Amino acid sequence: MGSVSAALDAAIQSLGLYANFTANITQGPPELTVQFTSTSSGAPDTWEWDFNNDGTIDSYEENPEWTYTTVGSYDVSLTIYEGADSDEFLQEDFITVINPTNISGQAAGTWSPTYGTYTITGDVTVPVGAVLTIEPSTNIVVNNNSKIEVKGQINAHGSERGLINFSTDDTWKGIKLIDSQEDNVIFLCYFTGSTESAVDIDNSSVDILNSTFYENTNTSQKGPAINVLDASDVLISGNIIANNFSSILSGGIVLDNATVEISHNIIVNNEATFAGAIGMKNGSDASLINNTIANNTGGYACIYLISSYPNVLNTIIIHDGLIFTTFSSNPIVNYSCISGGYSGTGNIGDDPQFVNPTAGDGNAYNGLTADWNLQETSPCIDAGDPSSPPDPDGTIADMGALYYHQVVSTDDPHNNMIYIRQNAPNPFKSSTSISYSLPKNSENAVITIYNVKGDVVKEFTLDDTEGEIVWNGFDQNNKAVTSGVYFYRLQGNSFSQTRSMVFLK
Repeated sequence: MGSVSAALDAAIQSLGLYANFTANITQGPPELTVQFTSTSSGAPDTWEWDFNNDGTIDSYEENPEWTYTTVGSYDVSLTIYEGADSDEFLQEDFITVINPTNISGQAAGTWSPTYGTYTITGDVTVPVGAVLTIEPSTNIVVNNNSKIEVKGQINAHGSERGLINFSTDDTWKGIKLIDSQEDNVIFLCYFTGSTESAVDIDNSSVDILNSTFYENTNTSQKGPAINVLDASDVLISGNIIANNFSSILSGGIVLDNATVEISHNIIVNNEATFAGAIGMKNGSDASLINNTIANNTGGYACIYLISSYPNVLNTIIIHDGLIFTTFSSNPIVNYSCISGGYSGTGNIGDDPQFVNPTAGDGNAYNGLTADWNLQETSPCIDAGDPSSPPDPDGTIADMGALYYHQVVSTDDPHNNMIYIRQNAPNPFKSSTSISYSLPKNSENAVITIYNVKGDVVKEFTLDDTEGEIVWNGFDQNNKAVTSGVYFYRLQGNSFSQTRSMVFLK
């Protein structure tokens, strides 16, 4: 067989100039973005691509990218030149753009509400090297017990005015990221109706931010909302995880040999046989920071730990029964409100006084429509770790996912003044700008950036009374920081204001 292959290669080389090409994907719904690669032999110095065989040259690049926006089949041709010599290669019906109402197979490019609802009727794969971008307000319906596998990259980026909706008319198996170390992002998305993990992360990197997981189920040891296996670059922050159900391990999140930051999430009214909210096993090491975990139902505990070591800080855990069931595990809990109290620095066992929580536990009560904000008299206000970043109103960190905004005295001359503005862009990847304007005669003003643990990341000394600073995601030692929620605080001799931002690597 080897001698036949060698003979074929030699025959091709003997032909001299020989046009040929491949593509990373040949089928998918619009907008379908295809990366073409010339595999031509010889030494061509010019490439002419016609991506729809209409006689018009569309690209002169050696390895171009092209986006198809209209349903149909497309012939693709490549003509190469080496001096006066040339060769042409035509592949008929090489690219097929399928109707977005009947999707299966491979996918890449951009999904947009412009094309209506995307209906998936068979398993879909984003292949290695491909990127699927999903725009705000896009509706995706996954039927026939299908799933979306991501081996390349997914960038599902909704907005406050238009979430990305993942749902089903019957059953679906969620999104599964497999061996993808790309900058995957799931932001402002809505997941419901999955019968496996709505987002299943296997040896992959992803930020799951400000999304909602509601009424997902499973019958395995994976988390019905989020499952993380063999991963260490995962951020779960700002999400609402409510009314999910598992017949086995955990009603919300499961970590398996995973190191994850879980911060500022509302995890409520989930239900499972073992742990109502979270399960961790096989050496998982999580940071649980400023979460509200309440009214979940589990036969054994709220959080089930097997050889795992979470660090719990500034978190509210309200549960009727055991908070932790542990096997070879040692949770460290500080400055948190825990039902019945818990050993550790700054912990309390009082009623957190939510504004309007569900009337009962488990998924029979709608945790999504409840109000998990703190009342004015809540003992969780200003009770967080004093070294944590202050709340956006400039006061000491509260416990829980939702801080209580404290009204500044009307006698304070700075009450209605805004000295620091929301950074833009936010979230950001490469850099973000923070604008500020200082009162007259300000001295020693600085903008300090903190991580969610309260550590100082970067400090900017302000020399002018008005302007902006640019942060590129590096710390004081010029080392890149990890993805996550960060706080920036403007501090002067007579004022202090704080805001938050999200950095995506």
